[in-house]
Amino acid sequence: MSTLTATQQVQDAVYALAHAESYVYAARLTGLYRSADDGQTWQPLLESFDQPLAVTAVAAAGSRVFAGVNGAVLRSEDHGETWQTIGLASPPPQVAALVLSPTFASDGMAVAGTVEDGVFISEDFGETWVAWNFGLLDKHIYTVAVSPHFRNDQILYAGTESGIFRSHNGGRGWREVPFPMEYAPVVSLVISSDAPSLLYAGTESAGLFISTDGGLTWGRCPAIAPDAAVNSLQIEDGPTPGLWILLDDRLLFSADRGQTLATARPLPPQQRALCFSVQDLAIVGFADGMITRIG
Repeated sequence: MSTLTATQQVQDAVYALAHAESYVYAARLTGLYRSADDGQTWQPLLESFDQPLAVTAVAAAGSRVFAGVNGAVLRSEDHGETWQTIGLASPPPQVAALVLSPTFASDGMAVAGTVEDGVFISEDFGETWVAWNFGLLDKHIYTVAVSPHFRNDQILYAGTESGIFRSHNGGRGWREVPFPMEYAPVVSLVISSDAPSLLYAGTESAGLFISTDGGLTWGRCPAIAPDAAVNSLQIEDGPTPGLWILLDDRLLFSADRGQTLATARPLPPQQRALCFSVQDLAIVGFADGMITRIG
């Protein structure tokens, strides 16, 4: 089986990264890859398919892995060794985001956001997927966020071409929140784990926005340039909780809810960062195929 090193450039965009147990998964233009050594080397996982598959989203929990491809979600129960293909509604939608409930191990709840056909929900560990788009007026989905307290509040957010939509019932119905349309599209969303009404929204070219009331009102994050592309966001729990913010050229950390930046980590020059995942260390994926570890 072939491998890629962490910094090998193959002009192969890295769209998403996910940690689960002792593995890291990378969704790439040429397929899905897995690393067992914190991103130092990568092994391809979809070689059993007849043709190369562009993987545009990935999510994982325990031994279960989900990969978003054109028109389908790929599902594995053994860390990506074997796969089942679950087709979505026709015409085939492109999967842009995959997220799992924080209590996925017990409720089996997974959400797929697609570029043109809205949101698909699974409540059976990814075996079946149903389009749940009632009230979702903009079906161009770029990102989805699940409440850390989803078991109790059933809250989901979807970032779209025109703004943000919210569901209070696990995706069965959606309502638009008053995010300023002139700053859309919204390409990254994350909900605070210790304050469910605290929401961060990263835009394609208008910086980072913060809402403290569940999306009813919004203010700019003063620490981020108002013309910045905020490509990915992640909340880190633990001894030093805070907010990670990925721009095109920097990975930033804020310990005070985005008011100031405690850490700024420059990325390789002349490269565009698209995604990252933080566990013991940060792993960043780039548009040209590079994957870099940041300790």
